[in-house]
Amino acid sequence: MPNRPRFVSLLSVRQVSSGPARILPLMRRIRAIGGPGFTRVDDIPGRCTLVFLLALPGLLASGPMNAIDSNSALPGRHAGTGIVVGLEYAVLDNLRLVQGMARAYAETGMTGMKHYPEAVAWGAMQTGADRPIDFTKLDWFVREYQRSGFTELTVCLKPHCRWGSKHISLLSKDTNPSPKSEYRPHFERWVSAVVERYDGDGAADMPGLRWPVRYIEIGSELSSYEPEPVTDYLDTLGLAYRAAHRANPNVLVGHVAFLITPVDLNVDDPVDYPRAWAETKLPDKSHGLADQRAVLDQPQIFDFVNVHNLGWPYEIEDIVRWLKYEMGLRRYHKPIVVSDTFPTSYIGWGPATVCTGPRLGTLVVPATEADRCHIAEFFKRLVDKDPATLAWTRGFVAADHVQRTIVAAEQGVSLINLSYTGDISFATWPLFQAGAGISAWAGALHVEMLTGAVRERYPLFVAIKQLMSHLEGYVSVERVPYPDDRVRVYLVKKESERFWVAWYNPAKVVLPDAEVRPSTITIDTGSARVVLEPVVTKLGQAGPVPTVMPTAGGIAKLTVTRVPVFVIPQ
Repeated sequence: MPNRPRFVSLLSVRQVSSGPARILPLMRRIRAIGGPGFTRVDDIPGRCTLVFLLALPGLLASGPMNAIDSNSALPGRHAGTGIVVGLEYAVLDNLRLVQGMARAYAETGMTGMKHYPEAVAWGAMQTGADRPIDFTKLDWFVREYQRSGFTELTVCLKPHCRWGSKHISLLSKDTNPSPKSEYRPHFERWVSAVVERYDGDGAADMPGLRWPVRYIEIGSELSSYEPEPVTDYLDTLGLAYRAAHRANPNVLVGHVAFLITPVDLNVDDPVDYPRAWAETKLPDKSHGLADQRAVLDQPQIFDFVNVHNLGWPYEIEDIVRWLKYEMGLRRYHKPIVVSDTFPTSYIGWGPATVCTGPRLGTLVVPATEADRCHIAEFFKRLVDKDPATLAWTRGFVAADHVQRTIVAAEQGVSLINLSYTGDISFATWPLFQAGAGISAWAGALHVEMLTGAVRERYPLFVAIKQLMSHLEGYVSVERVPYPDDRVRVYLVKKESERFWVAWYNPAKVVLPDAEVRPSTITIDTGSARVVLEPVVTKLGQAGPVPTVMPTAGGIAKLTVTRVPVFVIPQ
């Protein structure tokens, strides 16, 4: 595929037994888009290990190191009472890259950003018990994104440490990153030092800190990324929580994010939640509902509830409903954060380009077994770099992320990190059989990895910029009831104005050869004219293309597809 990010990365693929088809449960296992060191791929059955050195052509032929004025600072962008919207994962390979991407993403108007977690894990920042803590890469992230106006950064503190954790292994599943008893004080000092450096209290702060870093999560995902017994994790979380709050009473500490997908939590009765889990074939069996409930039983050691949204956008509604139910049983309420997302892929955790055989990817709502071969044909074309399929996919991701942001805002989610800052280039190779789903092609930018120079802005980038321009200063997002539940209409209110966002959810798999038929709807806008502004989905489109439409006595009649359209009264 042309215009892909270029990088060098080591990929450790654990326990692969035979051939390419065995290294494909990658939907959530491939994290880096260019981070240094090992990118671990967990939960791959088999008996041996392959280590690939992936060097994409042209890395050393990068363009000139264009100077970046790192001394000038852009005005801060604040979410106010609204949702914090960010992207993941800001890569921290070199300072030029961090500076270039921070300045580029400032154009979107986002207030948030999340970094690549492994780059600043405990063991990466402190290489020995007697060694100092190296803040270099975390400073790059905080300083450069704050200089570019990002006011709400998410910092993920992974406790993984070769010397300090109970057991860290790339070759087996018995990894336990919880600190050894003799190194518990070291772990606490690391957490405390990180929080103190970015708390903005004027004592031991990072030079140039503009705003406090409030959102801290301990561990990246309650899955094979944190496979230790939940009791060990809760002990680690307690240590981190107390250390963080000693450094900064106002910090917001989140527990490790819950992995829920592919479980379908759309149940009629809460008593059916255990059944939904029991009836789902889980590709990652490290933790389940019981362990998530064990975490929720300990609200005294976290400040926000942390989840991942790896299915379609409407999964957020089911997750929020479940979390409110669980918190209600325990008589507390805490903010909900979606710290990690995934573009709708319909399939993952295994090969997506085949539909027969003993090892297949896991289908995700709304996909059914009847869709498997149709999905496989789509991914074959995508892997083969068919231009039309690639262009459609870029647009699909853009529309999808606008949908999930609006859904999350309406559900009262405090923060959402969308994916991704850049493509997962090696996951687009035929070898991987699209095992990472559409996410491999879900980058918002194509950048030069040595210089941070922007080569191309994909529709996702432009669509986020478009969305943020409308959400700036919003007060509330409300879903407007409609007879057909598949019609999605949201009223967005500001202090002195309002507008609508509308689209159609077909509640089934949507692919290039089976697009959504337009549906006609009406919206009472109370205005003589409205501006219709579809979300940008076309490659090369620099901005929205609005049209003005007269209404009939304030009633706007329009057609909607899966691509959201902003309806703005004039």
